[in-house]
Amino acid sequence: MRAYVLVKVATGQEARVMEALRGITSLEEIHFLFGEWDYILSLEATDTQTLSRLISARIRRVPGVVQTTTLLEAPA
Repeated sequence: MRAYVLVKVATGQEARVMEALRGITSLEEIHFLFGEWDYILSLEATDTQTLSRLISARIRRVPGVVQTTTLLEAPA
């Protein structure tokens, strides 16, 4: 399953958070954004439980990450 995670970062922490996020093995893409959200991540996970652990244990625990929103890709 593919998921997209929008990430909001504390001001001034963008580079540090980017480096930490790049170390996540399930991460396929990361893009810097202008606007309300700072990054959009593309992740691949085998199931929702794995995805949940990845987001709660890895992404949300990165110092400087303020907020996340997860979007699941729907079948075509």
